[in-house]
Amino acid sequence: MTQTHFTGFMPRWIGPCLALGLTLFAPAAFAQTAASSAAQAQPAVQSSLNASAVYSGIEEWGKMRAALSRLQGVSVSISAISIDGALILFRYEGTPSDLQAILARAGLDLKLDAAGAVVKVATP
Repeated sequence: MTQTHFTGFMPRWIGPCLALGLTLFAPAAFAQTAASSAAQAQPAVQSSLNASAVYSGIEEWGKMRAALSRLQGVSVSISAISIDGALILFRYEGTPSDLQAILARAGLDLKLDAAGAVVKVATP
């Protein structure tokens, strides 16, 4: 009968095999870790909002256009434009309140009501 003695040396592949074995014996802990990692990795939900832009003329439109071009984290698409208004599609992450805050920092006022969304240059 032979006896095996551990001499202190372990092959490199044994560590990953042991880790895999421990994972298989503790599926609940592994599932919880995997679920929390997946939840952290998910990006925020992208939202979109159609709004009517209202302005009094070309000068005010220029101010609005400049403010829209400075927005960070918001995609702006202008689908129609006229002398005193435009139709704008905003794409952003978060809630409509988050969009209102972003627009307010840029000097724009977003009103949301049952009739729809309206964006204007904020008055001081």
